[in-house]
Amino acid sequence: MKNKSYYFLFLFLFFFQYLTAINYSDSLNVKIKFYQKIKMSDGIKLSSNVYFPEDFNKAKKYSTILIITPYVSDENHERGLFFSRNGYVFITVDCRGRGNSDGKFIPFEDDGKDGAEVVNWIGKQSWSDGKVGMFGGSYRGMNQWFVLKEFPKNLKTIIPIASVGPGLDFPKYNNIFYPYVMRWLMLTSGKTINQKLFGTDFWTQKQEQLYKERVPFNTYDNLIGYPKEVFQKWISHPSHDEFWQSFYFTPEESRKVNIPILSITGHFDSDQPGAMKYYLDHMKNGNNSAKENHYLIVGPWSHGGTRRPKKELGGFKFDDSAVLDMNTLYLNWFNWVLKEGEKPNFLKDRVAYYTMSMNKWQYVSNFNNISNTTKSFFLSSLNSNAKNVFNSGELLEISVEDEEPDIVVYDPLKNKGIKNPSYLSENGDFYKDQSYVNDNEILVYHSKPLQEDLEVNGKIEFEAYIAMNVVDTDLQVAIYEITKNNESVFLQNDQLRARYRKGLEKPELVKKNKIEKYVFEGENYFSRLLNKGSRLRLVFSAIDRPEVQRNYNYEKDPSKQKSEKAKVALIKLFHNKNYPSKIILPIKK
Repeated sequence: MKNKSYYFLFLFLFFFQYLTAINYSDSLNVKIKFYQKIKMSDGIKLSSNVYFPEDFNKAKKYSTILIITPYVSDENHERGLFFSRNGYVFITVDCRGRGNSDGKFIPFEDDGKDGAEVVNWIGKQSWSDGKVGMFGGSYRGMNQWFVLKEFPKNLKTIIPIASVGPGLDFPKYNNIFYPYVMRWLMLTSGKTINQKLFGTDFWTQKQEQLYKERVPFNTYDNLIGYPKEVFQKWISHPSHDEFWQSFYFTPEESRKVNIPILSITGHFDSDQPGAMKYYLDHMKNGNNSAKENHYLIVGPWSHGGTRRPKKELGGFKFDDSAVLDMNTLYLNWFNWVLKEGEKPNFLKDRVAYYTMSMNKWQYVSNFNNISNTTKSFFLSSLNSNAKNVFNSGELLEISVEDEEPDIVVYDPLKNKGIKNPSYLSENGDFYKDQSYVNDNEILVYHSKPLQEDLEVNGKIEFEAYIAMNVVDTDLQVAIYEITKNNESVFLQNDQLRARYRKGLEKPELVKKNKIEKYVFEGENYFSRLLNKGSRLRLVFSAIDRPEVQRNYNYEKDPSKQKSEKAKVALIKLFHNKNYPSKIILPIKK
């Protein structure tokens, strides 16, 4: 009965929202043309829904807001009402092969060319003033960069939000793939949106099966029951090779960019690596005029929170100012760029970033100026084996004399499934859970209580001197603030596949038992005030969990490895004057 009650409550709420939406739209003099076909140069027709303003007059010209989505255009209905009510033509387009569009959906590969043709089609319409602005998040954010890369003449601005970085943060990070890839591919397979399938625990069970039964990663699509050529194509490019590089701007292309851009990401945005790659490449190679009109916002948000900010996230609590009115921000931006209105008040300088604990927005004109110095903490374990929180090593402000290395033994056949020492989902808790520190296959280090507040802005880097008895393995590091109340607060993590320690473009197998420097650059930029009296905690281990592709520690590409050939990795972490393993905090004084 309890489940039935929830079911009917859900139906009631669903239809209440549906009826409310109908009444809302009926109260507006908005005209919508559904399933309008836009013909591509190869004959394929893309489907679009077109929303016309309340005051639509054939004698007038209108600027257009465009979203291109793989998630079916129905998702953008409320956006369409909002922008059309505010004087814009709004168009939502189904990606090739999705929704009501013709063709076959191959993620990443047709979006740029198709999008550019859509933009130019809009510019030729009788109601168009020739000005098109794009916005949207995640895949839709990445789409905008792909379209811009084609330089359609009618594209006048973009607002890329939480933009996916192909090969950088999806379908892999630092060249380590995730089983989540198949879940997303199933979500976007066929014409419709497979939302119910996407949200079930079917995927958790299949991840566990992949992990516990030691199924080769390249057969995961068969295990799911849906052989997928896209999955096979992606894993056939384990390095960040020309296939993945082709989705980013060359220096020459960056110099050609000449439109205003508003980039948005979050401290905990899983696609922040991609969002920042697009931004930083433009800052490095773009022309000065365009760079002056490229703004960046980095908020205290998750991936979804970049579009739907909240006052709380995984135990963190923020000030009201963290909850931006995103629709108003988008509208004000488009009014500024497309209609010569006022610049949004929020954009007081070219970079806006939110500092947690201080609970305030800060501004700089150059992203490199969010920090102006660094502070290092060196690893030591003179009086411990660093195996757990009660017998941990130390993080010292000076490097130490010769010490014996600390050791992690990783046997990929033991199936321990060490918990990810950071966060796993939108609902992950960044506080309190410290159970991972009792696992024997990790190393733990603590600093003494901080003698002053530290404002950390950027990525915490971990320089580690490591030797191992195998040619490859996967490693991870996580860093926390331990408050005076003994709460564990997540700050930063990173992971690294040893064969890519010298760069993601080309693998180089490890020379056994040779001490080498491994640099964990940090996954995401963040800003937080660490309070005086808090301590830092570093946790280092091999990667061993169902959510990540398993490495059996031998020569073959891990996607093709088999458990029968697995090697036990003996990983030695050195820390002394000659091999000063340390973490480096970017701070603002």
